[in-house]
Amino acid sequence: METDRKALIFNGFGILASLFILLSGPLISHTVINFLVQIFGSLLIIWAVLTIKMTKTKQKDLPDGYFFLKHGPYEIIRHPIYAGYLLIMVSFVEIEFTFLRLIALLILFIVILLKTIREEDTLMREVQAYKEYKEKTKAIIPYLL
Repeated sequence: METDRKALIFNGFGILASLFILLSGPLISHTVINFLVQIFGSLLIIWAVLTIKMTKTKQKDLPDGYFFLKHGPYEIIRHPIYAGYLLIMVSFVEIEFTFLRLIALLILFIVILLKTIREEDTLMREVQAYKEYKEKTKAIIPYLL
């Protein structure tokens, strides 16, 4: 129960940081680069969600809410939904850059990074093949992180 409360509070920081970014400035870009980053981030999220939906097999050895895929965008990065979301949020901050929006983006990045660590710890314990998969792929940024 205590872990659930901590996770809820922790996720709340990510939600508040996201809301601050979304509500503190414009979201429509006037540059082609920002627009393309937003489109790419959105397409990455859609691709990842469709890959999850098309994989109908429920992995019984994993806790609820966890899955292990190695195809689609998951061949390249382990957390494509988080990567797409961060791309979109970075572009929003870049549209109208302020120090407070940058702080909110850093908080969001830390929350996502810690969430990935927590999820990967669970998968390392539950899935035999996850260690090999983790060695072959990057978490969020292909070939870097």
